[in-house]
Amino acid sequence: MNRMSSAAATCAVAALLLTGCTSGASQESAPSPTSSPTPTATASPKPTETPTPTPTGPEDPLPDGDVDVLLIGNDSRDPESLTGNADTIMLAHVPEDRENLYLISFTRDMWVPIPGLGEGKINSAFSRGGTPTLTETVSELLGGVDVDYTMQTNFAGFIALTRALDGFEVDNKYATSVTVKSTGREVVFDEGMIELENTDGLIYTRERKRLPLGDLDRTERQRAAVTGMLAEIAEQAQDPEDLAELMPVLLGNVKVTGDLDLADFTALAELSEELGRDDVVGLMVPITGFGTKNGASVNLVDEAQTADLGAAIRSDSLDAYVERYGTDYAP
Repeated sequence: MNRMSSAAATCAVAALLLTGCTSGASQESAPSPTSSPTPTATASPKPTETPTPTPTGPEDPLPDGDVDVLLIGNDSRDPESLTGNADTIMLAHVPEDRENLYLISFTRDMWVPIPGLGEGKINSAFSRGGTPTLTETVSELLGGVDVDYTMQTNFAGFIALTRALDGFEVDNKYATSVTVKSTGREVVFDEGMIELENTDGLIYTRERKRLPLGDLDRTERQRAAVTGMLAEIAEQAQDPEDLAELMPVLLGNVKVTGDLDLADFTALAELSEELGRDDVVGLMVPITGFGTKNGASVNLVDEAQTADLGAAIRSDSLDAYVERYGTDYAP
């Protein structure tokens, strides 16, 4: 079974999810979806002369081999702006065998070397040097990982996609409740499978103060939401009309660095149902604990384990890494 398309579709969804951790207050409105032509289905290949069945459907637009996508969410409140702080940073790794998708989070307060700028919190690499500097910072932290694509958005894009999907389900690890300051409304997130709709998805993925490990648990919520969004996209992909409405919303709220267009995203989404929730593996770049640098609270990188993580990504052997270290992110 070819799982490249389903994994890549998750990468695209993740780009919209990331801004659930931005610093802006939750909003009750989002920008209108960008207008775009209805995608045209790719023609099926011609049958061969042998009795062997011929594959049908859209072709996979991604390159052969493993693929790494850097996902960036900034804290801009302007729907048109992709500037500000990168408060959410995630690397999506699509292995060559397409059997899993790995979502690897970076906590925003990790203290790391920033090429050409000394040291600092990893999220400051974006505000100080833009996408190229953040990409280089991530790559060097992981021993020289090649980043094939970057995808960026702001939190208005996340709200827009949540509404376009009519919500999505997540497997919530910790029960919490949040009072929205602007309205006084209390939002309750029970433990277990829950439905997130409208702006509640943004509130869910931004929450950290009421979680046991704060920002570390917040990255877990991001990954849970990515998984839930993928499942919902797979459901909508079964109806061509629903899919045609969804794809312009996706591309209208995401900046993609790399050669992927509307037709490519449509092809990816149509095959997304091949990847199940259990096939998505959530990880976090490991830390040893918390400390202080230049008067600021920071997360201290576990250099030895991070070196192993980077080697596993570069050699496309994250299955072995998970077998050795597991998926727990507590220091």
